[in-house]
Amino acid sequence: MKLTDKIPIGHAEHLRNTALSVSMNVGIEGAIKILNEGLSRWPDELEESVKWVVKERRKINEQRTSTGMG
Repeated sequence: MKLTDKIPIGHAEHLRNTALSVSMNVGIEGAIKILNEGLSRWPDELEESVKWVVKERRKINEQRTSTGMG
């Protein structure tokens, strides 16, 4: 069976959500490690996913701060 060079459907989204959760509980370094390991074959997707996690993490932290939960 030959593996395709295309990223599997849902793979990046799953890793992004996992990395976001890790970033909120463990730290951004852990999130980046997950993304690096899971998306190393797709550098463009890796870069986009890192940016997405950082942006979403920032939004969540801002919401927590503005509601007094953080």
